[in-house]
Amino acid sequence: MRILLISFLSLLSMNIWATNVAVLDFRVAVLQSNAGKEALKKPQEQLAAIDKQIKQEQTELQEMETTLKQDELTLSQEEFERRQRELAQRRAALRNSMANIQRQAQQMEQQLLAQFREKASKLLEKIIKEKQIDLVLNRQVSVYTAENIDITNELTRRMNEEK
Repeated sequence: MRILLISFLSLLSMNIWATNVAVLDFRVAVLQSNAGKEALKKPQEQLAAIDKQIKQEQTELQEMETTLKQDELTLSQEEFERRQRELAQRRAALRNSMANIQRQAQQMEQQLLAQFREKASKLLEKIIKEKQIDLVLNRQVSVYTAENIDITNELTRRMNEEK
């Protein structure tokens, strides 16, 4: 019985040693490719314009807060409360705008990744076959990764070579 158990564990360990493992960050590979960078330009410009508007709104809100604090003693209670409500409403609108821009950025990135998924997947299959890889793990879930098993840059390079 003991010999059977040792034999089984030996076979199991041989299979583990024979496994060729690689890690990949698909998102980075796609977004760092020339095509990915080019496709990102227009959405980034749009998001930058929206970001500029949000920063301008933040500046205006800070100015309104400063003015309200300065005028607090000279304003009637009603006027002070009205301005406080207006300030609170604008802060809430700004938070909503910031959440919306974040959602839009995530959606744009997901659309971009979907646009390149098929092409990148085919190239990944070629890499897997060439390097005889048995298992590909997402780089984000690994605690430690040796550089020689990370195929992210290889996928990016091949995407750049494809036209």
